[in-house]
Amino acid sequence: MKEHNSQPDSNSPLVSAVIVNYRSWDKLGLCLKSLINTKYTAVKLEVIVVDNCSDDGRLATYEDSFPTVNFILNKGNYGFANGCNTGANKASGKYLLFVNPDTEIPAGVIDKLSETITTYPPYSIVATQKRTQSGKYERVERYFPRWYTLTGLGKAIHRLVNRQQIKNDFAKDKDVVFPEWVSGSMIFIRRTDFEQLGGWNEKFWMYSEDVDLCKRATDAGGQIALLQKLYIIHNHGGSSRINPVTSALTKSEVAISRHVYLAEHQSGLGLIAIQTLLVIKSIIKAALIAIVSLIAFSHPKAKVSRLLFRNLISYYVNALMNRSWLSSRSRQHKNNLNTEK
Repeated sequence: MKEHNSQPDSNSPLVSAVIVNYRSWDKLGLCLKSLINTKYTAVKLEVIVVDNCSDDGRLATYEDSFPTVNFILNKGNYGFANGCNTGANKASGKYLLFVNPDTEIPAGVIDKLSETITTYPPYSIVATQKRTQSGKYERVERYFPRWYTLTGLGKAIHRLVNRQQIKNDFAKDKDVVFPEWVSGSMIFIRRTDFEQLGGWNEKFWMYSEDVDLCKRATDAGGQIALLQKLYIIHNHGGSSRINPVTSALTKSEVAISRHVYLAEHQSGLGLIAIQTLLVIKSIIKAALIAIVSLIAFSHPKAKVSRLLFRNLISYYVNALMNRSWLSSRSRQHKNNLNTEK
């Protein structure tokens, strides 16, 4: 296999693409092919896959199928942030491209990302549009969590009240727009900025780590830029929707990650108030859905609803006992690190 099928200039910057995988092999294969089979004109590319201990016997097959890719077997499934940091620590690139295994990167995207971040130093993080295989684009207007946007109704009111401002800020004809945060399914960042930010925050096991990274980049004076004329294909559903237990776990982590984010970026009485509001909202919503699920007791989605409610109650009890908003998985990883020291 000819490495990356590319002939960039010898002085071209090296981009390290880091992919964290957990049992998403089929989609990972498509992602790797989109990266490896592309001809690059402005960059050189290395590809690193961190397997978060899938433990399903497929890693060796992929190592054989993609010999130019650097596969790293993580010590355990310590979450997305840990996997990204593990890959970044092994990367050699001037720029880091973090992509999900359920994405495909069209030709020209990485060259343009490199050109843009080089041309505009204020841009700390650069991203593109995300499109499904059916052609539907994801929402680009993303805002940091605020107390009045913790519910779906609050978000809807926020969009309604700020409708004209949002329309202006994210007009379709703009080449570049500036959301407050972009999805971790694809993030392009200078290595120097990444290191100054301290990498991904491993207090997050899954979800909201992208919001946290963008918030810290913004607080440091950087800009979050999204290139509207470029897109990647995002085939949602990777390893997070394998079965009802896994689905309930990931839905639980969505709620948990919000508490972790607030604990990281709020303080004082405001933090107590917003965390309390979020607990009440999460429990009431999960309880109502779990009760309704009793009507279709054996349906997989009904099982997910009941498991989600159980998971959240367990989390809140443990949060109270441990005086920590971290998930049990993040706490275990933290304890393992302390033990190793």
